[in-house]
Amino acid sequence: MADIIEIRDPYAGGHTRRVHDYCLMIADQLELNKMESDQLRLAAILHDIGKVGISDQVLLKPGRLTPKEFKAIEVHSVCGSNKLKRIKMLQGIIPGIRNHHERFDGRGYPDRLMERKIPLMARIICIADAFDAMTTDRPYRKGLQFDEAISELEKCAGTQFDPQLVRAFVDAWRKKQSPSGPPGF
Repeated sequence: MADIIEIRDPYAGGHTRRVHDYCLMIADQLELNKMESDQLRLAAILHDIGKVGISDQVLLKPGRLTPKEFKAIEVHSVCGSNKLKRIKMLQGIIPGIRNHHERFDGRGYPDRLMERKIPLMARIICIADAFDAMTTDRPYRKGLQFDEAISELEKCAGTQFDPQLVRAFVDAWRKKQSPSGPPGF
């Protein structure tokens, strides 16, 4: 199912895999148990499944979105979670899909949740998703260097992102990048 999104949105090439990998990096840093990690893995892979229902005119637009077009994109998290509600074995990952665009300060969407009311897997996916978006070239802008994106995550910790999870991501990222750690991305 995740491949469908990648086929429809060529600018997102590899996005699902990278978000998945970043999520697992955070999960390892947090020492999540196997069930939590498995649910996070699935939610990360399917977090954008709702984009299947967005028109190509909006999804494939080469420039910045208008406010009306952005509203159309915003529904993807609700659309995706609603579609997956029909699959009993995926019930545990729905909060990660529905709420991965919530902000720690409550100004996200779709439910305007804040802080710990945002499910943990959604807070993790939010960071991984944003980091990948920042570091990936788009038709309307060049991606940031990894160190610039890390700085942006740190700058937005406490407003957009859970500060403890940003710290976990940064620590895990630095471990991966260090000469003694495993090879980086």
